[in-house]
Amino acid sequence: MRRRTILAAGSALAGTVAAGFVSQPSGDHRLLTAAREPGDAGEANTNTERLLPGTVHETRLHEIDAPRDGPTAMVFGGIHGDERNGIAVAREITEWHPDAGTLVVVPETDRVAVENDEREGVDGNLNRHFPADREPVSELARGIWDAVETHDPDVVLDLHRSLGIYDFHRQYVGQAVFHSPDAHGDALADALDDDSVPWYLPFHRFTARETDLSGPLLFQKAARELEASTYLFETTEFLLDQPTRNEMTRLAAARVLELHGLLETGGDA
Repeated sequence: MRRRTILAAGSALAGTVAAGFVSQPSGDHRLLTAAREPGDAGEANTNTERLLPGTVHETRLHEIDAPRDGPTAMVFGGIHGDERNGIAVAREITEWHPDAGTLVVVPETDRVAVENDEREGVDGNLNRHFPADREPVSELARGIWDAVETHDPDVVLDLHRSLGIYDFHRQYVGQAVFHSPDAHGDALADALDDDSVPWYLPFHRFTARETDLSGPLLFQKAARELEASTYLFETTEFLLDQPTRNEMTRLAAARVLELHGLLETGGDA
């Protein structure tokens, strides 16, 4: 029997498809969402540190080391402070137990923006502060990048939320997986479609888009300068309620860790 798997009924993914109505995926399919309990190899070692201590930006970084060697993955929530699904799920991930490697999580990357429930913090949009070929442009971005360089991740996952649908609402990019050239973007999008998108929401199927590494986003800089496999995950508020967005985000995180060998997951109940 596979260890460290928790299965959630597909009915947990509730999509609001009309005002005042909540619809649920049909059928009895179940979704693998997270690995939360220690496995046969024993307990993971955990450590928490403060980034940018003594400043307005001070925030927590959590490191979970599995008993077996493996890759290092970093997960970021709260780069935009009003994108609550990424923050909530990143907080949950601090209690996950990888089967192999090291899991590093920053749930509230821009803590001021998170506390104010606003997209931007005191220095503006943090996810535009990581330009190519020079150091990050704000104190917070430099502190975050120092932590990234210290942990030298093999995998980076940045969790976000949009307001619309990719290629449907011109200004929004929801239901999309942006990824570096060597990442498993198509496999992740396919898994999310199979496990989380009901048939009656065809516009909500996930799009995988390979990113241009010249941009100023954190996941682009990690791919460009550290040669990490990187992902920026976007779910949407459009016709989806908060529990649904959280569930899609949770599943995306678990799938990324599975695809890169940190989690052993399976469909057996």
